[in-house]
Amino acid sequence: MTNHRLALIVGANRGIGLGVTKEFLAHGWDVIATARQPDQAAALQALAAAHPGRVTIPRLDVNDPVALDGFATSLGGKVLDAALINAGVAGPAHRSASAATAEEIGALMFTNAIAPIRLARSLAGHLRSGSGVLAFTSSVMGSVALNSGGHELYRASKAALNSLTRGLWEELRGRNLTVLSLHPGWVRTEMGGEAAAVSVEDSARGIVTVIEKQSGAHRHRFLDYTGKELAW
Repeated sequence: MTNHRLALIVGANRGIGLGVTKEFLAHGWDVIATARQPDQAAALQALAAAHPGRVTIPRLDVNDPVALDGFATSLGGKVLDAALINAGVAGPAHRSASAATAEEIGALMFTNAIAPIRLARSLAGHLRSGSGVLAFTSSVMGSVALNSGGHELYRASKAALNSLTRGLWEELRGRNLTVLSLHPGWVRTEMGGEAAAVSVEDSARGIVTVIEKQSGAHRHRFLDYTGKELAW
């Protein structure tokens, strides 16, 4: 048996999710790190080998409704100290509401807004009452107050995620949980690009620190990876 705290990272095979997994391990946590294809997640498999018994890598495709709805059941009696729902996509390359098809919008909204909430709702009962943290990888682009134009479809999906997260928070009142909408920064990942200002390591370090510090706050907050409060 171990007394390590347990984190669930959804979408952990690369980028921010992988960085956060490494950082949680460095902070002494055990990690359940999901991937769409665990057998092809070489970096995660290497982490698991380097930390025997502390990393499990279940299969989860957030775009598969059956897998999404059944995932919480697969946890059995495990109690989570934190969950970060991190899976997301950039959306169509044209980025424009004027050019978008119904299919493109449906796919983007399902992955970035609907699936995270659907999964979180089923996971809520597995989070530790009192200190559990339910976190979502959002974006400053999801802020209506700070909207500076451009990337309008992605912005809309993250604004929708923030709105749905606030509604979920209202549902969960009384369970003594903390809910966080987190902006990881503009990060040098496959999605963020090479010109991005923040390294994966710095973003991940900040995210884990914020999650640890907010444990027990029993609020819904919109924060960046440095802990700064963002306008909705």
